[in-house]
Amino acid sequence: MPPVPAVLPVTETGRPRWSVVIPVHDCAGYLAEALPEVLAQLGGDVDAGRAEVVVVDDASADDPAAVVGRLGRGRVRYEGQAVNRGAIGTFNHCLDLASGELVHLLHGDDLVLPGFYDAVEDALDDDPAAVAAVCRVEDVTADGRPTDVTRSYRRGTGRWTGALGSLAVSNRVRAPGVVVRRSAYEAVGGFSTDLPHAADWEMWARLAAHGPVVFVDEVLARYRRHDASDTSTRVQSGENVRERVTALTPVLAHVAPERRGALRRRALAYAAVFAGRTALQLARRGRWAGAARQARESVRCLALLVRPAPTPDGEPSPTPR
Repeated sequence: MPPVPAVLPVTETGRPRWSVVIPVHDCAGYLAEALPEVLAQLGGDVDAGRAEVVVVDDASADDPAAVVGRLGRGRVRYEGQAVNRGAIGTFNHCLDLASGELVHLLHGDDLVLPGFYDAVEDALDDDPAAVAAVCRVEDVTADGRPTDVTRSYRRGTGRWTGALGSLAVSNRVRAPGVVVRRSAYEAVGGFSTDLPHAADWEMWARLAAHGPVVFVDEVLARYRRHDASDTSTRVQSGENVRERVTALTPVLAHVAPERRGALRRRALAYAAVFAGRTALQLARRGRWAGAARQARESVRCLALLVRPAPTPDGEPSPTPR
């Protein structure tokens, strides 16, 4: 398990309720879209010491500090990194910096919609045992056009009873729609640096295994897909699917042993469909090289379905005689 983030101790009387920590890398323009809505919802709480907003710059070539200065006007803290740590290293640094009871890791190219923080806080207040809350999220293009919406996992806001089983098959949630209690991050540790593309998926499964998750049945955030993102680069190479398969072992480790075989088969089937669908989407856009790589990964996932499941050390189980 990854080490617990080195979060500085804060007294209960001095701890803010909210920490909104925004990792950025070469997305100052998108940050300028994200910050106003965060401050519209939490600006008064920041002024009262009930919330903190921190932008963590992973050695950007553009100027997020200028955006923070122009739009934050003293309400937003800027933390620059002289050396590029990469996405996961920066996420863990964000956890180190967060002192609030509720931690929202909002990627700099994503957005929250009006009512996000009130709805999530109310949901967590209604279920004090919950370690995290998840809302529905709208996928948008680089210029903000909606393309899809994540599904609803229950009717109305409340405890997501099937969270771990769903998350063991695939990453069913989007990062901007996830809020985690700081105490839960301290208990389960930071994001796994061994999974540069799937670390968030493994983290959500780890949290769901640790305690209950609340589902907020409203679309309250936006996840931006664009060619400059880390995800888009991995899609073009097919690495997104390869790491999805690699991540199955640590993700399924959070599930009871008797459920792992069936969930692994479902996860591989889902990965094959996902890669095949992505191949078609890329082909329609004329991205032939990326489409071919996704198609190849789809076939590999189907081939893995007929192989023995790996043992805990990652090696295939011996074929029964």
